[in-house]
Amino acid sequence: MRYSKKQGIGYLTYALNTDIDYEKCAVLWALSLRATQKNKIKIAVIVNDTQTCRKDLHSVCDYVISKPKKKVINEMHYEADLLTLTPFKETIKMECDMLIPCDMNVWLHTFRLQDLTITGHVINHKNKKVHDYRYRQFIKVNNLPNVYNGLYYVRLTEQNVKFYRELDKVFTTWDQQIRKFRMWDRHEPSTDFAMSIALNNLSMEHCVMNTFLPTFVHNKRYCVGDWQYYSVPDPSNIIIDGAKIDYPWHYHTKSIATENLISKYKQHV
Repeated sequence: MRYSKKQGIGYLTYALNTDIDYEKCAVLWALSLRATQKNKIKIAVIVNDTQTCRKDLHSVCDYVISKPKKKVINEMHYEADLLTLTPFKETIKMECDMLIPCDMNVWLHTFRLQDLTITGHVINHKNKKVHDYRYRQFIKVNNLPNVYNGLYYVRLTEQNVKFYRELDKVFTTWDQQIRKFRMWDRHEPSTDFAMSIALNNLSMEHCVMNTFLPTFVHNKRYCVGDWQYYSVPDPSNIIIDGAKIDYPWHYHTKSIATENLISKYKQHV
C-alpha cells in the first residue's frame, strides 16, 4: 500500500502458514482483541495468499493482505515489509500466538512517546520480570538492544522507513552482518536479533523500552518455568497456575489455539 493512503491506527500480525497453522492462531488473536477492547479497533493480518487463507480471517479482520512476492531467507524476513504492508499510519504489531485479556487503549500514551516503541523485557505469569541473560547471551555480550518483536508500536515516519530498509538489508546480508559480533556462529536469522542489529546500525537503541510498559507474558519455558495448568474462563480472564494474567499472553505453544477455544471466543464478539 502506498504510504499516502495509510490512515489511522490499528493492530497487525503475520500468519504465514508453514507446517504450523498460524492462521488459526491469528483468528483467535483477532477475536481476543475484538472481545476485550473497549474502543472500536481496526485489525490487519498478513497471510501467504488471501485467496486460500481461512475464510473466517476475512470476517474477524478488517484487512487480510497477501505477503509480497520477493526473495527471502526465511519467513521472518517479511517483517522488513511491515511499513509497506500495513494499512495504518500507526501500527501495533503483535505475534499471532497471543491472547489479549486487557484493554490496550490505556497503553497508547506510552506507545506514542516515540515513533518506534519496542518491548525490551518480558514477564512471567506472576508479573515478575524475566531474567533472560542465559538465553540471550548474543544480545548481552554484544551490548545490543534486547528486542522482543512480539509487541511493538511503529508510526509512519522517514526514519522508520530507513529502519525497515536497514532491517531488510540485515536479513539479506545476514552472514556478513552477524560476523561483526561475538558468538556470531550460534545463530540463524531471527526477527528479534535482526531488528536488534538494525537498530544498532542506525543508533536507534533508544527505541527499545525497558520501562513498565510495553511488556507481555512470555510462555517460553525459560520465562514461566514448569507451569502446569491454564484456563480461559472468558476473554478477560486468563489463568496460569492460579495466577490471573493482566498483560498480553504470548502462549507460544500453538496447540493452545484450538477450534473449541475459537468457538468460545466467538460467543463474546
